Amino acid sequence: MGNGFKERRRSRRFPTKLEGRIVPRGDAPLLECVVCDLSETGVRLALCENGELPLEFELEIPDEGARASVRVIWTNGREVGAEFI
Repeated sequence: MGNGFKERRRSRRFPTKLEGRIVPRGDAPLLECVVCDLSETGVRLALCENGELPLEFELEIPDEGARASVRVIWTNGREVGAEFI
C-alpha cells in the first residue's frame, strides 16, 4: 500500500553538515548557514541567523572551495530549499 505521495526531486539527496555562506548580490551582508543536504540539482540550507534572504544568491561552501548560483524554491522558518541555476 502506497503512501499517496510522489517524490518530486529529480536527483538523490546526500545529507551533509557543511558550513556555508549566502552571498547576496549587491551590498547586502553575508548570511551564515549550514548545508543540510545536497544533490545534483539543489540544496537544503538551515540559516544560522535572521536576515533578508534574496531570491537568487551565490552559495559558498568554504571547506570544499565551492561556490554556486542558486534560486530559492521554498522556505520554512530558517530552512531553505534552493535549486542550482
